[in-house]
Amino acid sequence: MSDEAKRWNDYPKTAQLGSKLRENGGHLALFQQFPIRRTWVNGEWWYSCVDVMGALSASPRPRNYWSDLKRDLLKKEGLDVHALGVHTIKLPDSSGRIQATDCANTEMLLRLIQSVKSPNAEPFKQWLARVGAMVMDSGDERPLRQRYRAQLDQSDRDLHELVEFHGVVTEREHIQLSDANYAGLYDVTCEMDMLRRRPGHFPGDLEVTMGPLELAANLFQRELTSSQIRREDIQGIGPITDSARGSGADIRRLMAERGETMPEDMPQYPPLPPGEWMPADHPRRMNWNEPTEEIEEKPIPIIQIGATS
Repeated sequence: MSDEAKRWNDYPKTAQLGSKLRENGGHLALFQQFPIRRTWVNGEWWYSCVDVMGALSASPRPRNYWSDLKRDLLKKEGLDVHALGVHTIKLPDSSGRIQATDCANTEMLLRLIQSVKSPNAEPFKQWLARVGAMVMDSGDERPLRQRYRAQLDQSDRDLHELVEFHGVVTEREHIQLSDANYAGLYDVTCEMDMLRRRPGHFPGDLEVTMGPLELAANLFQRELTSSQIRREDIQGIGPITDSARGSGADIRRLMAERGETMPEDMPQYPPLPPGEWMPADHPRRMNWNEPTEEIEEKPIPIIQIGATS
């Protein structure tokens, strides 16, 4: 079986493991095709050492690799990883059972990576810096994020539908409007600038890791822009993008006056899967349970060409 086929076969188990982790205050992060279990303890992320070693070594037996590494560090360098800061934390395994698991924070992981010869070492460090900046949902934050994400999506679609009646018709003009929405609220000139600041996202995907306040600020910006366009009957892409940037700048100014963190510097959260916020009637939501349309099979006519006499 190919690695790709195995990943697809293992995906249902991975999804279930992610749900089990969330129930126990954790999160399943993905480095390339490797799932990494982590949990939020005392204000920082702690990562499963076995999972990290699996990602770095690509070993089919990452548990054995981690055991060997601990023994080698103790024997050759006199380093006891538990004395250095590796803690045993209870995490669910792939079968859903809660097991004692060796875990390390970011600082300890960077120390361990130095002892692993792997082409994945540098990419993993970059990945760790990005996902390590995420904070864990606390209290009612996740339901709030889900609600705000759905509302922002609806407001964004409503805004783009509204401007079609005010002279914005081409795909390029709609992209200009999306850029203007970010340009006022954030210290950027366009959406691409935000994608450079937050690597790992795709266009239109930045909202999945936003926190409640950042989502709310974006929602307010879309609604404020829509209100001004209707009220003043603004026409044309130039005046409309000016309105979008102005609405965002006003919100940004208010946040600065109140001492809030600027939107581009706000903490990022574990991604919200579409299934957690998309309503059932969302145009991009795929209903896998809906029966497919059956196509009547008709016989293909066979034309026999005989030899001419």
